[in-house]
Amino acid sequence: MYSILIISKDSEYVRNLEYKISTLNYTLYHTVDLVDALSLMGQQTIDVAIVDSESEESDKAILTHLKNAYPKVIRFCVSGIQSNSEHYLPKKMNNSQIQCNKSISIDELFSIIEKVLEIDAKVKDKNLVNLMSNLKHLPTVPQVYFQMTNMIMNNASVEEIANKLEEDPAITSNILKLANTAFYNAKTGSIRQAIMYIGLINVKNIILTNAVFGNDGLDPKTRDLHWEHVVKTNKILNAFYIEVLGKKLNNNISSVGLLHDIGSLVLMCNFPKEFDDIVKGVQENSALKFHDLEEKTFGFNHEQLGGHLLDLWGLPYPVIEAALFHHDPLNPKLINQELVKAVHVANYYAWKSINYKKYDNYLVEEVFESLGITKLEFEHFFNAFLKKI
Repeated sequence: MYSILIISKDSEYVRNLEYKISTLNYTLYHTVDLVDALSLMGQQTIDVAIVDSESEESDKAILTHLKNAYPKVIRFCVSGIQSNSEHYLPKKMNNSQIQCNKSISIDELFSIIEKVLEIDAKVKDKNLVNLMSNLKHLPTVPQVYFQMTNMIMNNASVEEIANKLEEDPAITSNILKLANTAFYNAKTGSIRQAIMYIGLINVKNIILTNAVFGNDGLDPKTRDLHWEHVVKTNKILNAFYIEVLGKKLNNNISSVGLLHDIGSLVLMCNFPKEFDDIVKGVQENSALKFHDLEEKTFGFNHEQLGGHLLDLWGLPYPVIEAALFHHDPLNPKLINQELVKAVHVANYYAWKSINYKKYDNYLVEEVFESLGITKLEFEHFFNAFLKKI
């Protein structure tokens, strides 16, 4: 049985939750403020904390405290303020992992909670956790990532953030490389201007990507190939949202294409022979699926490994979900179905754009219909996109 804590002064909303939860396999606790919540959490194991939004500053303070004191507790924020309902993300960083409007039904809220708990169980699989603790080449998040997160949360200036980033030449170089690609076309050697072009959230995610691609166990040619792949995946994804779907990705997840395949890189670093054997197996028998062979060899696949790392690093659930399901885009348990389907398509066409066929790269064509377009319409966009880069 899972335990849920609701921190709210809205007695009617709490009553609605209590009424619904009486028919489900959950235990609900209620407090009105952070002090009482922390006191209760010191005595009870809590799986999910739901913070009922009062103000931007109050939410940030409560959620930050919960993240620091109880990092394993899943943090929801419910708000009367309109948020991005497609991706369940706040418009501004506040350390919530999922944000919902209070206007959604209690049934929908609990449906999301159930799906998040299933994702959480999947990325915290015991076999995976045990193996991770013994890996020689495991990317670690640099301290500058956490420093920058705090600076953004505290509304630091671009100048202050740029000064901090310039302390790490490798990260600075990768930020400038991305800013000067045809997609952003910044044409600058200034880290300050680069930040203005690509945005602070994208800069944070480049720092994470740099930690993975800077792994000393990775062959340089493999590193360059996969860097080209994830950059193109991200470009295709963002352009697809703007030009075809007519919307813009929430800034908190606009670098999801850079992070979706990090599990593959970690496997390559630590198990080069086994990974090559899997590649050969797929090439020799097209009926075999790459991630099926990974599960047979390691007990899990690269999507699950990537999801585990992103969860460990505290990224939002839509980013974790994209890593976890980008080869399974029609899974009925998805929360952010559109995003995962779009990442699946972008991942496929990114490999196609560099004409690389070594890895298992299949397309679930049913995703086009569910995205409201045809394959022909997407390929028209894709061919036009290729001419721009």
